[in-house]
Amino acid sequence: MRDLTRGRPIKLIITFALPILLGSLFQQAYSLADIIIIGQNLGNDSIAAVGATAPVVSLLFNIINGLVTGFAIVVAEYFGADNYPEMRRTIARMLVFSGTMVALMILGVVIFIEPLLHALDISDAIFKEAQGYLLIVALGLVVTLLYNFEAGILRAVGDSVVPLVILVISTVLNIGLDILLVPVLKMGVVGAALATVAAQAISAAVCLVYLIKRRPILLVKRTDFVFTAESASRLLAAGFGMALMYSIVDIGSIVLQNGINGFGEDIITAHTAARKIFSLTIMPFSAVCATLVTFCSQNRGAGKYTRIRKGIRDGLLLMLGWATIAVLVVFLGGRSLIGMIVTDIDTPEGAAIVDTAVLYMRWSVSFYYCLAVLLGLRSSLQGLGKSLVPIICSIIELSWKIVTVAVMIPLFGGSEKSGAAGKTIEEIGGYFGVVISEPIIWTVCAVMIAVIAIATLHRLPREDEPAAAVQQ
Repeated sequence: MRDLTRGRPIKLIITFALPILLGSLFQQAYSLADIIIIGQNLGNDSIAAVGATAPVVSLLFNIINGLVTGFAIVVAEYFGADNYPEMRRTIARMLVFSGTMVALMILGVVIFIEPLLHALDISDAIFKEAQGYLLIVALGLVVTLLYNFEAGILRAVGDSVVPLVILVISTVLNIGLDILLVPVLKMGVVGAALATVAAQAISAAVCLVYLIKRRPILLVKRTDFVFTAESASRLLAAGFGMALMYSIVDIGSIVLQNGINGFGEDIITAHTAARKIFSLTIMPFSAVCATLVTFCSQNRGAGKYTRIRKGIRDGLLLMLGWATIAVLVVFLGGRSLIGMIVTDIDTPEGAAIVDTAVLYMRWSVSFYYCLAVLLGLRSSLQGLGKSLVPIICSIIELSWKIVTVAVMIPLFGGSEKSGAAGKTIEEIGGYFGVVISEPIIWTVCAVMIAVIAIATLHRLPREDEPAAAVQQ
């Protein structure tokens, strides 16, 4: 366990964020392995089938991630305040609330999967593959929760290394299972989904053994399952507030995916490939953001407000530095990265798909400086217990994605939602409305949250408190 209330903030942020970043890289590695193996063995239509369900899968995962991250903020505060009994009671409450939520999520997907896929405007050519993939992922949410729960409480108390080690093991196994189930046993996209779920199950099991053997301070007993109105409301506000924020963003992505699916399989494939690379390039942002949440939470619990300001500044500098690196990587090597995913790139159709994906990536990465400010300050506010502003930003983002489908796509596509894969704005038509959608909203929300964050930090006490100010 690592106490983030002592030591140089910049050093702590880097050493804490690096294992999170490497863990995210391995997570994306087996996600990317799914797509590469699917593309090379099953073709671009199967990539489109997985990509068409991506916003729904992301929504399911991020509800879990949001719940656990929000709950872990409270755990980190009690850890920073050295209040271990209340920390364990909080973990017990986390288990009950998150388990109930995941059970409801699985039930909802199983019952409504077909209407949901029809609402996404998924074509008949890829409908069955998309349905099978989404169903397996949904049934595997139990192990997704278990791993994220265990990793979340470890990070809350400053341990970001063990989740990384476990992910390395599961990643290797996942890629091996991908190869076994897709090209060897010919199980199609369902095999890829099963491989991912199996890898998460292994991660959860190994992490549980580690907690039992090495971190008994985090283990809960029957007597820890104590619920009071005050403790439950505080935890639910933190967890469901974060989950709501993530959900709003992903609901917007589902709305946007509905608009994208209407363009056909080529643009769906291009968008899916570009988003996979996008996910890789923003992982350093995600690692620093996760660190800032824990850093601000622990130091808030310890009453160390001077360190909070220094930590936020150092975190933003790291993220802006990565934004510059990402710009260079995408503009110089974006085509090669996309070529790893898309098949038949020597054909006119394959080349057009690559051109579309590269165009999307270049527009997005050019606005990473705005995204860095938005994500960094949003995470800092979350760590300080200010969850309302990030939720408002998420609602604005959802509203804008609805505007994108209703206005921006028709604006660039004319009266019809027209567009095809290509390298120019004129060729891709209405899809360009999707390309510029996120850069616009990143900029607007970054300005808004920067103003609010400056005001929030100004209102914090100028001096550190002698003792933790955490409610019992």
